Amino acid sequence: MSAIEETVTVLVTGFGAFQDVTKNPSWEIASRLSQYYSSSSLNDYNHVETTIRVIVHPEPVRAAYHSIHDLIPTLLQSHQPDIVLHIGLATERDYFAIEQSADRDDYHQNLDVDRKVFTKAETKKSWGTTKSGAERLSTTLDLDDVMERWRKGLGLSTTENSGGGEKEERGGEGKKKKKKQKRGAADMAVDVDVRLSDGVGNYVCGFIYYATLAGLARQRDDSQRRAVFLHVPPLETEVDVEKGVKVVLALIEALVGTWRTQKPL
Repeated sequence: MSAIEETVTVLVTGFGAFQDVTKNPSWEIASRLSQYYSSSSLNDYNHVETTIRVIVHPEPVRAAYHSIHDLIPTLLQSHQPDIVLHIGLATERDYFAIEQSADRDDYHQNLDVDRKVFTKAETKKSWGTTKSGAERLSTTLDLDDVMERWRKGLGLSTTENSGGGEKEERGGEGKKKKKKQKRGAADMAVDVDVRLSDGVGNYVCGFIYYATLAGLARQRDDSQRRAVFLHVPPLETEVDVEKGVKVVLALIEALVGTWRTQKPL
């Protein structure tokens, strides 16, 4: 039986400068991702050959609430992604962590790069009266399954998983077409600490995550919140950033693999 070809679109964003961070590793990673690649590790599922199309927002997301609030609906509408992956920096962590959920409220407490907050009144107007405006929204992707696939793709033991992340968080956060690359678990091996967390925080990382989860629920339905936020640690050298790229590529494969097993045949 010949394989069915399938393209899965993953929208990725990274943040720009904020506070004393002038070179944000979340954007350094995002900007290096290949636009297209295929994964042999996914091709044995239901005789489907999968090509993953990675769309990277062509500039770093400004660490500003109102800019994010205006940007997310446009990105979701224009790209119609199957999965959304936001990447941001957690300055006090030394590990990579995917976040389970995000809060609707409390973005009035921390000033963004424009020295502004997202007020309680703005929150209520945007999300306070709709079904998608629940006080807390979680991704509908099975993150336990994602973790297992992610660790396997990185050549790590799948029995060591990770506890919750720190509550402290700081904001984190091309259209250039690149040659299609073949990738798979075998060439992703990297020594790294990856975890499952539920501490995205109440700064721009939590804000973009909630805005996306709510936006997906509104545009589709409440079972279609296929988005994940990834916190990365400070990555000081080019070698560290390249390691981060491998970590994110393995995560993208894991997200796609999990989604394919969850979606109706």
